[in-house]
Amino acid sequence: MPIPGPLVYRQLISAYDETAARIERLRGQMGQIEQERDKLEDDRDQTLSKLAEHYLPDLSPESVQQTWVSVRPTMREILLRKENRVRELREELSDEDHLRNRLEEDLQRVNQRLDEAEQKQSEIATQVEEYLAEQPEFVDLSNRAGQAELALQRAESNLDEISQDAARKLPAYNECKLFSYLKDRDFGTPEYAHRGFTRRMDRMVAKYVGYNEAKRNFDYLTNTPAAMRKIIAEDRLALGTVLTELQDSRDRAAKQFGLMAQIQAVESLTKERESALAALDAAATECESTMVELNELEDPRCQYYREAIDLFRRMLADTQSSELRQAARRTPELTDDQIVASLRGIESQLDRNDLTTSRHHDELRQGQEVHQAVGRLTQRFRASGFDRSRCQFSDALDIGASLDRVRSVRDVDELWGAIRRNQSWGPTTMDKITSVATHPMTQVMINAMAHAAAGAMSEHARRAGRRTGRRPGQRGW
Repeated sequence: MPIPGPLVYRQLISAYDETAARIERLRGQMGQIEQERDKLEDDRDQTLSKLAEHYLPDLSPESVQQTWVSVRPTMREILLRKENRVRELREELSDEDHLRNRLEEDLQRVNQRLDEAEQKQSEIATQVEEYLAEQPEFVDLSNRAGQAELALQRAESNLDEISQDAARKLPAYNECKLFSYLKDRDFGTPEYAHRGFTRRMDRMVAKYVGYNEAKRNFDYLTNTPAAMRKIIAEDRLALGTVLTELQDSRDRAAKQFGLMAQIQAVESLTKERESALAALDAAATECESTMVELNELEDPRCQYYREAIDLFRRMLADTQSSELRQAARRTPELTDDQIVASLRGIESQLDRNDLTTSRHHDELRQGQEVHQAVGRLTQRFRASGFDRSRCQFSDALDIGASLDRVRSVRDVDELWGAIRRNQSWGPTTMDKITSVATHPMTQVMINAMAHAAAGAMSEHARRAGRRTGRRPGQRGW
């Protein structure tokens, strides 16, 4: 059983929201990792303070503690600026998500109104077609158009055949020197003026090459295509006159049933849908931009973090652990060795914390890429009109399972290919609009002519109606 487009669209939106929720969960985990790092940094701070007290007996603990306190306000100010920016971005993201959801709802309402308007247009078009097919004048004109189209098709086919024949045979006549000689002297025509011996010799040459029959064939191949083109042009002009009368009948009926007003309503709603799509895409882009900045702030190498970590490193520049270990080995006491060993343990935990942070950051980056890819896929889905109720998908497309398997941008691209392969358009009460007849009014006349023309003329009348889209200088669609 075919899957309707709106259902697939809702699944895509749910997947888009789920990828956003996964990013939020990763951010939460990143926050826990940062809290653990903050604790390790505090432990390292306390350990370094102990070591400083041990190595600096001539300095009071109060003075050492004062040194640390003098640096902390600056670090707190950096972290405060980061937290304020994160708060601002989260508020912006919340507002942008709210706007995006509202625009999603607006688009669905426009889609529904457009579907209803197109259905109404289709119903009115059918009424116009049925009405026209019952009008004697329209029936007569449709039959005449079908007959003219049939004759025109035969003439065009014959012209094509004779043109190919001429292109194939005429070079041989022109390459025959004796034939060209007689033709250039106007032999066999009133313009031939030679007498006596020359005339006798020319007659012998003409008999030798069979000039009279060859000249008739040559004239036929030379003149017939031009004459046929002139006749075809006249036939097309006559058919155009009939088609103009048919268009007039169609326009009067369309006005009577309100078809033109309905077509304009559909066109207006189509433009409204395009505007809604543009607004939704812009809102989605804003959400993506804000989310990217939020993710950058979660990166341990973000600007605020780099500023804080640089300050901390400068603060510890004179107390590197390698130097502290060497100093501890040179003293007979065990206290400093124990403190340095504790410091090394903390630094090992900090290294593992860095690896965990890097891994989570990679997951966050990959999650963001997938989130953006699903967003782009959703935009392409909307732009292609696949969210419309007339759009259908084969039940072979398991969109839910496919979305569950999405782990990379490549998976999303492959999913878009599967969506396109399994997509089709549901039937409407109007015939499919061909590449020639793209306007509803043209299609109405084609359908009405096909229904009005009798028997075998039906298809020829349909073909004649399609010429309305190709005739230059004619009014109508």
